[in-house]
Amino acid sequence: METILPSLWAELCTEFGLASGVVVLKAEDEDSFYESASFGYGEDGFYYSFLNRGSAEWETLMTSREPVFFSGKEFPLFGKTTNAMSIRIVAKESIGFLLVEFEGETSFPMFALLSLFADKIGKEWSGNQPQMVRPEQKDSDESYLQFREKIPNLDAAIQRFGSEKLVSIFGAPGSGKKSLAKWIHLNKYSGAPFLVVESVPDHFGKFEKALQEWGIESNYGSLVFTNPEHFSLGQQQILADWWAKSGYKGNLFLLGDSNGSGEVLPEFLQLLQKNPVYLPALNHLPKPTFSNIIQSIFQKLCHEQNRSDLTLSQAGEAELLNRIYKENFVELRSSILSGILTCRTKIVDVPDLLVGRNRMDIEIPDAEDLDLRRGIEALERQKILLAMRIFSGNQIRMAKALGISRGSLQYKMKQLGLM
Repeated sequence: METILPSLWAELCTEFGLASGVVVLKAEDEDSFYESASFGYGEDGFYYSFLNRGSAEWETLMTSREPVFFSGKEFPLFGKTTNAMSIRIVAKESIGFLLVEFEGETSFPMFALLSLFADKIGKEWSGNQPQMVRPEQKDSDESYLQFREKIPNLDAAIQRFGSEKLVSIFGAPGSGKKSLAKWIHLNKYSGAPFLVVESVPDHFGKFEKALQEWGIESNYGSLVFTNPEHFSLGQQQILADWWAKSGYKGNLFLLGDSNGSGEVLPEFLQLLQKNPVYLPALNHLPKPTFSNIIQSIFQKLCHEQNRSDLTLSQAGEAELLNRIYKENFVELRSSILSGILTCRTKIVDVPDLLVGRNRMDIEIPDAEDLDLRRGIEALERQKILLAMRIFSGNQIRMAKALGISRGSLQYKMKQLGLM
């Protein structure tokens, strides 16, 4: 359907002499929508701002069994003298809409054929969806399966986790400490809270109060602290005492840098060394394992970006294999995502992977992170990436949809490492 829909839509719009038109569909396995086919808008395209999700017009369209009409005198349409008609596309649920602009009045043949066309898209969309029940996903990232096999003493640490309720995970930046903690948590306590704390209060009284609140929020789940090597001696003492005396029923993960060299209290050091796991750097892995990880990450990111038609060239894979990754998984994922977003053919090659090579932190932080600044950046990055996918990187159309100027969009993309 993705292959033939654009040409069919253009033929249909031409046959009825329509001024312009668009088909918007829901992305598979996602709660987002993208432009599947368009006609008559030119290179810059057009965005119907009054159909933003959550607007009154959107809700009307997504629940109406009949076509919805938009007068050119009341709504900002593409044409200067046109009116618009939109029809909801339905499979088992509302999965999008088609919208056409025309001059004059609609004819019954046009109305009937567009309705049939919308019905046909819905049936084809349903038929293309897999009808199998997916197994429960307990792995935060399939690419991590290959990596976990190379982690020393991981099985023993997981066994001790059942009784100790504690794991300390050490590794270089971006080596997957949080991914491993989440995987251990999901396999042992699937459905329980998983709360990540990126920074703690300097004031000791506030830290003690925060610990009580975090303990209640995480309940019988897991509480995760990052960078414990940066804790002051007072913070170390408070956390060690809380763990020993509070009666907390959940689990504790301490995610630290393998090169931590600060001063450590004996009781806090004992806590860190009670059940430790040490993660290897990506560049220390065997080449076959590293190659499998690259391919797995590439396929996953292609699927997320609706670019499943892409392949990674041998030269591109060799380029990724031979790089030095100071930020490990973060840097590797950023490199691959940059190549996918900038690729203009069906093959991601070396030149695509060189664009924005030194720009980091393209990916979106976990929802559990309690960091407001990172959360705002994550939301901006998510919206820009979505607009980039919907409009195939056309910055004029992206800026219109995002409600900012093209200059502001370019500035934000540079700040977020997206160009």
